[in-house]
Amino acid sequence: MIVRRAVVLVAALVLLLVGGRAGAEETEAPAAPGAPAGPAPLSIDAVPLLGPGSPAGPRWLTVVVRLFNTTDQQLEGNVEVTSELRWSGADRRLRTRAPFAVAGKGRVTLVLPTHGFMHTPPQLSLHAFDAKGNEIAAVNLPDPRPLEPTLFDLTLPSRVGPGLRGMRVAAQHTAPFRASYSYSAPSLGVASPQVNAATGDPVLPDRPAGYAPSTLVLAKSEQLTALQGAELDALANWVLGGGSLAVVITRPEDLRSPLLTAMAGGPVTAGKPARELSGQAEFMVPTDTGGGYGYSPRNVVKRASPSNVVSSALTGYDGGNLTASPWGATASYGMGELTLLAFDATRDPAASDEWVRLKLADLTRHAWDRQVSLALPHGVSALDTASLDGIRKHLDPNEGARWAVVVALLLLIAYSMLAGPLNFYLASKKGKPLRALWHLPIWSGVTMGAIVVLGALAKGVSGRARHLTVIEAAAGMTRGSVTRFRGFYASAAEQLLVRASDRQNVLDVAGDDAAETSRELVVDRDGARLEKFQAKPWQTVVVREDGFTSLGGGVSLVERGGDIEVTNRMARDLLGVLVWNPKTEATYFPRIKDGEHVLASAGKKLPKKIGRRRFVGTLNLRDLDAAVFAPTVEADVKGAGEAWRALDSLIDDNVNWWPDDVPALIGQVEGGEGKTSDSGLSLDFDRVLVRVVGVGGVP
Repeated sequence: MIVRRAVVLVAALVLLLVGGRAGAEETEAPAAPGAPAGPAPLSIDAVPLLGPGSPAGPRWLTVVVRLFNTTDQQLEGNVEVTSELRWSGADRRLRTRAPFAVAGKGRVTLVLPTHGFMHTPPQLSLHAFDAKGNEIAAVNLPDPRPLEPTLFDLTLPSRVGPGLRGMRVAAQHTAPFRASYSYSAPSLGVASPQVNAATGDPVLPDRPAGYAPSTLVLAKSEQLTALQGAELDALANWVLGGGSLAVVITRPEDLRSPLLTAMAGGPVTAGKPARELSGQAEFMVPTDTGGGYGYSPRNVVKRASPSNVVSSALTGYDGGNLTASPWGATASYGMGELTLLAFDATRDPAASDEWVRLKLADLTRHAWDRQVSLALPHGVSALDTASLDGIRKHLDPNEGARWAVVVALLLLIAYSMLAGPLNFYLASKKGKPLRALWHLPIWSGVTMGAIVVLGALAKGVSGRARHLTVIEAAAGMTRGSVTRFRGFYASAAEQLLVRASDRQNVLDVAGDDAAETSRELVVDRDGARLEKFQAKPWQTVVVREDGFTSLGGGVSLVERGGDIEVTNRMARDLLGVLVWNPKTEATYFPRIKDGEHVLASAGKKLPKKIGRRRFVGTLNLRDLDAAVFAPTVEADVKGAGEAWRALDSLIDDNVNWWPDDVPALIGQVEGGEGKTSDSGLSLDFDRVLVRVVGVGGVP
C-alpha cells in the first residue's frame, strides 16, 4: 500500500511539472500568428480632422492619421480607415486605404477621406499593415456626434469655442434634427484643426469634401494667404460650391491677396463700419424646450450691444461685390459666401464679448439655413439612400429593353401553337402522326435560338457604362460643383477599377447596392479610386462622384428692366431650357445656342406654373415640379424629361429650386462631357444637366 501511494505521489508531481512548463510555453507564445514580438514598430493615432466628437452624418469627412516609427529602419505598408454602420456588420462598410513610408524614428501625417451613413453616425477604426500584409497596429476613433451646425475655427486654440460650444441655434432648415415624436433646436458645435506632428502646422483638408461636416469656417487673413496647393484649392472650391467663409483681417496687406480679391469680386478696402453695427442688436435665441413634432422650437428675442472696447475697434470693408451685412461685409462667391467680419473673433477682448458670440452664432445659423439653395451640395448627400432607384433605372440599359420581354412572350406563344396543334395536325394529315415527335426538337431549338439572339440584341454581349451628370453653378461663374452618377452594366461578375475624374474628387457606390458591392477606396498622390469593385452580371451598379468642373465661359443671367437676359457661353448649346424669373414665371426654350442672347419673356409659357410654395420653419421653398415640365422637355430632348424626374425623386423636399429673389435656369448640355469610355467599358449614354442660380456674368 505504501509503495502504491508513493507511485501515485511521484506521478502527480510529474504531471504538475509538465503542466507548469506547458503553461509557461503558452504564456510565452505570440498572441496571434504574424503579431510582432516586443514593442509595436509603429505607433498610430487617428482622429477626425475636425477633432474628437466632430459631427458626422451621411456626409464625407476626413480622418487625420499620425504615424511614428519606433524602429531605426524604414517602415512601409498601408493604413486602412474603416467606416461602418453600427450593428450592421459588413452590410454598411467602407474601407479607405492609403500607402505609407516612414523613415526610422520618423513621423508622418496622412489624411484619408471616408463617409458616414444615414440615420446614425458611423463607427470609425484604423488598422495599419506592413508590406507583407500583417497587421502591426490598430486603434478605434472617438465616436462622432450627430450632424449639427458647426463652426470650424482654424485658430489654435479657439478663443470663441468655450463660449459658443453647445449654444442653441435658431435654425429653420431643420430636417436632419427631427425625431419621431419630438423636435428641439440644434446646438452649435465648434471644431478646430489637428496639428501635423512633423511640422507643427494645422492639418487642413486637401479635398473640398473634407469641409463637408462644417457649416462655417472662421479664419484669419494671414492663414488664408499662407495656404497653397491642394489646401488652397480645397477651401476655394468648397466655398464656390456653397460653403460659407468668415475672415478676420489681421494685416492690412492681406486685403490685396488674390484669394480674397477673387472671392470678393474685386479689390477690397477698409473703412468705417456701418452705423448699425455699433448699436443694440436683436437676436433670436431658442429656449431650452423644443416644440412638438413638425413645429419649430420657441424662440425668444435677446438684445445685446458690443462693449466699448469692441465697438471702438469695429472695421468696415468695401469693394467688389461686398455689401453691408449684420456681421460686417458679405459677398457671394459662386454658390457660397464670403464674410469679412467687422470684429476680431479670434482673440480677446472680442472673443469673450457676448455680442460677438451671438453674432457668430447668428452667422452660423445663416450659413446653415442658406444650404436650402443647393440641390446637390458637395459631399453632403447620403450615398446609401433608396431614393437613388430612379437614377439607377435611368442609367439601366434593361429599362430600355422591355420590348424584348414582349417579343419573347410572343415567340413562346407562337411556339406553343406551331409546335403543338399545327405540328401534329400536319403530321396526321400526311398519315404519319409520329413524325410530329421528330419535329418537336427542331421547333424547340429554333425558338430557343431566337430567344437567345433576342436577349443578345436587347442586353448586348458586352458591358457598358452610362453617365448622368449634374452641374450646379452661380450665374456668370466659369466653374461649378458637379455630381456624376456613373452606371456600370457588366456582362459578367468582373472586378473593375473606377478612378475619380480629378484628384480632389471623392467617389463611392451609391444606393442600395452599396451594402452588397465589395470595393475598397484607395487614396494616393494620383487621387481616389475604387479597387476590387465587384460588378454584377446584367445589373447596373451606380457610383456617385462629387467634384468640380469647368463651364467654359459660364451662363450669364442679367436683369433687364424686369426681364432676365440669358447669355450662353458654355461652348455648347443648351437644350430643353427653363428660365425662372421671380417677378413673373418660368418660360421654356427648346434650344439656346452657344453665344446666343435671349430674354426670358421670349420663351414659351408652360401649360402649368412650376414652383409650388412650401414652408420649412420660416423658410419659403419652391419645389422643382419636374412632373409639370417633363412632358414638354421630353418632346424636344429625348430622355431629358425623365432625367429631371429621376433627379426630383432623389433630392429631398428641403431644397429651394426656384428662389424668390434671384433668377434660375435649368437645361441639358448638348454632347455631354464628350467621354467615350469609363473603366474599360464603352460609354453609350452621357447626359449632362445644369442648374444656374443668381444674377451675374457679362451681358
